[in-house]
Amino acid sequence: VVAFNIEANPWRYFTQNQNTAFGYKVIQKDQSSVIVSDPLLQNQDKRGNVYLCRTNSKDCSPLKMNVPPEAVNMSLGLSMTKDPASSKILVCGPTIPKACEVTTTYNGMCFTIEERNTVTGPIPSTLRECPPPAQTDIAFLLDGSGSVHPTDFSKMKSFVKKLIQEFSDYCKIPITFNNFNNISDVDNIEQQRQWTNTANAINKLVNELFTSSAGARPNAKRVLLVITDGESTDRFYLQTAIENAEKKKITRYAIGVGRAFQSQSAQKELRIIASQPHNEHIFKVDNYDLLDKIRGTLEEQIIAIEGTQTSGDSSRMEFAQDGFNAAFNTNGNIIMSIVGAFQWKGGYQEYNSHQENISFHTGSEHDSYLGYSMAVGRMRYDKYVILGAPRHAHKGRVTISSLNKVTQLLLDPPEPQIGAYYGAEVCVVDLNADSYMDLLLVSAPLYMEEDQEGKIFVYSFSQQEQSTQTLEGMMGQKGRFGSALSSPGDLNGDHFADVVVGAPLEDDGQGSIYIFNGRTADINPTYSQRISGSSVHVGLRFFGLSLSEFALDHSGDGLSDIAVGSKGAVTLLRFGQMFMEKQTSVHCSIKSRPIVSLVTKVTYSPSKIPTKDTDCEKPLENILRLCFTMKDKHTYPEDLSANIKYTLKLDGKRQNYRAFFSVKNPTVSDSMTVTLDEVCKEHNFFIEACNEDALNPLSNQLTLTFEGLPVGTVEGLQPILHPGIKTTSDHNLDFEINCGDDKICIDNLKMDFNFSGLSDIKVGIMQDMNVTVFVENRGENSYNSLITVSYPFGLSFRRFTTKQGRVECISLDSDDKGSLGSSMCHISKPIFRENGLAIFDITYNINKDVNFDKTMMFTATASSGNDKHSENSELFKNRTIGVKYGIYISLIRYEKSSIHINFTAGKNNLEKPVSQILKVQNDLRDLTLTILIKVPITLGDKDIWTTKDLQIQDCIVDRDEQPTVPDFVAALKNHHKVNCSVAVCRLFRCNANLMGRESKFYNISGHVSSGWIEQTGLRSAVFELVSTATLEYDKNKYVYFSSDSLHTAPTGLINTQVEVYEEKNIVKEIIGGAVAGLLILALITAGLYKVISARYHLLLSLPEFLCPVPYKHLMGDICLTLYLTALFLYITPGWVLQKPL
Repeated sequence: VVAFNIEANPWRYFTQNQNTAFGYKVIQKDQSSVIVSDPLLQNQDKRGNVYLCRTNSKDCSPLKMNVPPEAVNMSLGLSMTKDPASSKILVCGPTIPKACEVTTTYNGMCFTIEERNTVTGPIPSTLRECPPPAQTDIAFLLDGSGSVHPTDFSKMKSFVKKLIQEFSDYCKIPITFNNFNNISDVDNIEQQRQWTNTANAINKLVNELFTSSAGARPNAKRVLLVITDGESTDRFYLQTAIENAEKKKITRYAIGVGRAFQSQSAQKELRIIASQPHNEHIFKVDNYDLLDKIRGTLEEQIIAIEGTQTSGDSSRMEFAQDGFNAAFNTNGNIIMSIVGAFQWKGGYQEYNSHQENISFHTGSEHDSYLGYSMAVGRMRYDKYVILGAPRHAHKGRVTISSLNKVTQLLLDPPEPQIGAYYGAEVCVVDLNADSYMDLLLVSAPLYMEEDQEGKIFVYSFSQQEQSTQTLEGMMGQKGRFGSALSSPGDLNGDHFADVVVGAPLEDDGQGSIYIFNGRTADINPTYSQRISGSSVHVGLRFFGLSLSEFALDHSGDGLSDIAVGSKGAVTLLRFGQMFMEKQTSVHCSIKSRPIVSLVTKVTYSPSKIPTKDTDCEKPLENILRLCFTMKDKHTYPEDLSANIKYTLKLDGKRQNYRAFFSVKNPTVSDSMTVTLDEVCKEHNFFIEACNEDALNPLSNQLTLTFEGLPVGTVEGLQPILHPGIKTTSDHNLDFEINCGDDKICIDNLKMDFNFSGLSDIKVGIMQDMNVTVFVENRGENSYNSLITVSYPFGLSFRRFTTKQGRVECISLDSDDKGSLGSSMCHISKPIFRENGLAIFDITYNINKDVNFDKTMMFTATASSGNDKHSENSELFKNRTIGVKYGIYISLIRYEKSSIHINFTAGKNNLEKPVSQILKVQNDLRDLTLTILIKVPITLGDKDIWTTKDLQIQDCIVDRDEQPTVPDFVAALKNHHKVNCSVAVCRLFRCNANLMGRESKFYNISGHVSSGWIEQTGLRSAVFELVSTATLEYDKNKYVYFSSDSLHTAPTGLINTQVEVYEEKNIVKEIIGGAVAGLLILALITAGLYKVISARYHLLLSLPEFLCPVPYKHLMGDICLTLYLTALFLYITPGWVLQKPL
């Protein structure tokens, strides 16, 4: 029986001052009246009022509370509680201000409403006395040493203008706390202009100034400000001086002026002088003109010190707000919370019947608000007060304290969240009405989730074992669920206490309440009913703001009513629980709707789906029979009936269904009228034959709605379905399993796998690898056969390829090295028949950036849905494969290496500088390797290099190797290469740690001699001096990336051309050229003579012919030109003139 049938229409509705806080708290006083508070109603200097609302007259009248004149603005009714034993009601107002010299304090008072509505109190009877003003003794140490300019010293004095102490190489106390009368005394202080003895000055202050004889007050705070422009000269005694100051609890500020405090030692001295934390007690300015800029900060710091108590709290009981929450002890004593005590640590005070304060308890953390909520619970051997501190560490905490101060339990939020206000409300639940606390409810109304606000944590206490569950409101509502809590008793007649929860901001501020039912040991986390404010009364705001602690029967119908507060109104709701009244006749009169249960039965014909010897072209027929019966343990009239509308969906959990009522339609809807007798209906449907999935059952889903029909014999009441009855259910239809006469399938799976011929994985060279899996069933049918292959981190599933059989694979890669990836492959799902064979490849991508172990291990496991497997089954295999990492190293002759040198033949004492530079470039992963460099150093018995001890930086000499060709002279005449085959070579070992994409250079540098060339017998040739480089690395770990199948690492060559040539005789060439030139000249001269002699007679007559006498004086230069031209043509040989121009 559950409290899901509460009438939403209010039985009584009280309102008063709609625009104030009427309804902030509500108490069901007795069966005829309700107490309601309005803590914000203002009447001159009085704030708050308490009303007595009578259920028979529907009106409310204020109660006279005897509030003393000094209790102004007390917010009367901000908290109220009821004593279940005496029915007394406690009403508190915790915001009474009192103006004091230093600050305004906040007190509180509570009043007791007795049985006949008489009011006693207040408790406490008077307000707390004002706290004494804070006292602080402040001393200043000014640096009066010679390094301070007189002008700056005056600036310091103007900065101080109060108490002062000056120090130099001796310390002087010009003003004590006794003789300081006027601020002008500061101006009379003279600068000593000696050394900076800070330690001595502090000691003098501690021993002579901060004493009663010097006027220091014993209860005053002690502050010392040190102003200096440099390090002290007695710094070695500074630590001892500070320890002396610590013993007298002197708070110290250090002010460093100037650039001297840029050094580490000077800054360290400031840290020694200053109190902690250093960031609040050290100030640095560049010059004395800037002192005023830090004065404001210093004043704030000192004011904060003045307000701090000796306990470390800036306040004690000044802001206690007594009665912010309150509760009755089980012995009748009153417990009042003091939420603002000791800088809002909070706590509580207990008062006896004589209004005497008999106990006091305070919290442990500032600003935690301990006592914000309060409840009292009783267990077998002790009584406890439960206090909520919703601002503890910004997340909240609940303190469960024994009232005898013996034990204490701290509850931190199970799901901590900043600002959740865990502990805003606490509620004790007595499930079985034995007067002992069984459960504790703690609310966090500001706990935020994506689509909800507010959560309640339920603690169960049994034999010191603690367990937790949670209660939540409707999804999609953000209404501060848990702002009010109440356990008014058993609301549904099942003999277990129930819980009411308020959510006043749901539905855009209209509010709602939730009913949760108690069970044997906990609370049912599914609420039985949600009542929204809009369904109760139009215009309600913040419905569920407050809840009455106890449920009483105000209407006299034998049903419990609960009071719910909202803004400006209080509502009384009646419960429609199971309640029967005995009449004079045999029958009972039912005063609420009959609550029934419903029995649903689904059967099939045939009861199993056949899987053997079926026609795959014809669907299988089946009949579904659906039956309903109404039942309950109580005796109801025989004419109870209801209308049930239902929907059947075949294979409802699949997107691709295997059964249907009609073509492509797996759903049918219908209705039945049900009674206390069984009512049935049949539906024909069809199942696909030879379905691929013949193992997993058809999960057929039934969804129904229940509508009770009026019962004439009980005034037309309609039966209502018990909320524990599910309206959605699944009814499976299984497939037959063909396993022979014994009906037990025993498969015989034999599984193995290999790496498709690979012996090693070459990381960085291979992009992927294959795992080939073989599986065979040599037994009876295997159902849901599954092969699971586990593979290491760094491999990622790429694809699977089926070679034989029917296989479906999915894979989940590993996210970290501590876990394995998993490929799950279904074999011929759902049935892997006897003598079946499947072969498939799984391809994995290899991450080239992952560092694997030396070997990779793969495991494969075969499994099935069969209950038994053959003893000969091979269901598990593991295999390993080696791992090698691909590397690619380039050995390059660097471009700045020497290209060519030359020597003159026959000169054996020449030398030329040579630089052969090797560039080693790593193109792939990080690795450690050795570069072997061989340099020819000796040919025959002659050194090639002039440097005897040839070295290469970052390399060591390993050995000298002899040539492989004994006759180097013959070899060099055929191939002019001076390498390690003909010359003695020096082997260098160069160990290197190369990062990816890193290059390293090795320089073979020195002078090459010409002395070795003469041995070759060649006087004119171009030799190549060749040094070689090879790689040495761990071939068990690395493999060289190359195009050949052997993955051979390359050999690098660094060559330099060495040319030898014959020197030419220049004198012989000059003489020979001169003789040849003279012979040619003689021949030319003779030839010309012969030509001129043959044509001499023509030459003599040529002037007369070209220029006759009559015209010589006219033609002048023209005649001369013609003459010379003719002369040239005359003497030029004919073979010359015949050449074409």
